[in-house]
Amino acid sequence: MNDQNQKSEIMTLISEELDTWLDQSRRIKDGYEYETAFIAFTRKLNTILLEKSIGDAGIDRNKKNSIPA
Repeated sequence: MNDQNQKSEIMTLISEELDTWLDQSRRIKDGYEYETAFIAFTRKLNTILLEKSIGDAGIDRNKKNSIPA
């Protein structure tokens, strides 16, 4: 996956989550509930960024990664 495709996929997912958050946050009246929902929202964004920026896992997780000298 090249950088542009990866960036567009991340931006699409974050945009969807942000739209959902904005809809939900308008209905929240309690400060504690707002903070709890906001923390959950930011954790979800962090998870999206981490999962999408790492990329695909290697074929053999036990293979030694050696760097030639």
